[in-house]
Amino acid sequence: SQYNIEVMEITIPYYEDNTRISNSAIGWFIKNGPAFLHKKLSGLIPDEKGPQLERGTMIHEYILQPAEFYKDYIVFDGLRPKSDQQQKFCEALIKSVEIEPDKAVLDAYKKSYSIVGKSEEKMLSEGLKLASDLKDYIDVLKDGRTIISEYDQQKCQDVRNSIYEHKFAGKILDEVGWEEYHEFHINWECAGVPCKSLLDCVKFDPINKKCQLIDLKTTVKLWHFEDSIEQYDYLRQLKFYEMAIWWYLANERNENPEDWTFEYYIIAIDSTQSSDVRVFKFEQYAVDSRFVVIHSAIENIRWHNENNKWEHTRAYYEGDGCEVLLSFI
Repeated sequence: SQYNIEVMEITIPYYEDNTRISNSAIGWFIKNGPAFLHKKLSGLIPDEKGPQLERGTMIHEYILQPAEFYKDYIVFDGLRPKSDQQQKFCEALIKSVEIEPDKAVLDAYKKSYSIVGKSEEKMLSEGLKLASDLKDYIDVLKDGRTIISEYDQQKCQDVRNSIYEHKFAGKILDEVGWEEYHEFHINWECAGVPCKSLLDCVKFDPINKKCQLIDLKTTVKLWHFEDSIEQYDYLRQLKFYEMAIWWYLANERNENPEDWTFEYYIIAIDSTQSSDVRVFKFEQYAVDSRFVVIHSAIENIRWHNENNKWEHTRAYYEGDGCEVLLSFI
């Protein structure tokens, strides 16, 4: 690209930066209220984790950043820990600062198992056997990459095949003549509030002034994806991303965003065994319909932040305690 995309200030990795508002933060605010958002941004409520989210992250990276995938993941189908104690033992052994191997094993064992009534000789014997049985796993764990199975890797390959067998999905991802960025991190501002966005795939055609926003979604609801669109408000996410791109065009590329046209796509991937793919295109008016929701949420978040009042809604603090449901007016 002839443009410098490093100008904006990005000093904190996206997922570690709690000083900025993301689309997810807006969702937490709308669905769970200001107190919940404040706790999330303060680190008092951990981010959700689970097999589905982890698999989605893995598939995203395999499709969009294959070079990074092999830096972050490693296939391992050997013997793995069978209990939380065994897992803790392996991790403690890796982190141990003991120089002598036997002392390191003993230290890891004591941190992982109940040692009541056990002699050091017995603990060392059990620890050495465990270290021997799980040696290959421990060696892989030291590498720092996330361990996946051959099945996981095959799943990624099946998804990739499905995308490039689809008559539109592969075409739009690999269409030539566009500047293309994956995991595109934008730190920006909306109504004076610091925001952040991490876009799966964004493509620019500077000659014809077109921009394509492409988002990958793994889902168990592929054949009734409308439910997921409503449940997670994907239209709001697309609008939030578009607003980030508007800021980026104006501030980083010295362009007038109004001269540009946008296209919005979601590539939905069945995260069950089928690996089927569907592509959804969204019209501008549908994406624009979420602007008021975003702007209202950001204005209210700013108010809560400036006044340091988080237990109730802004309407509660500014009024008599009663709130009007605007959707019924």
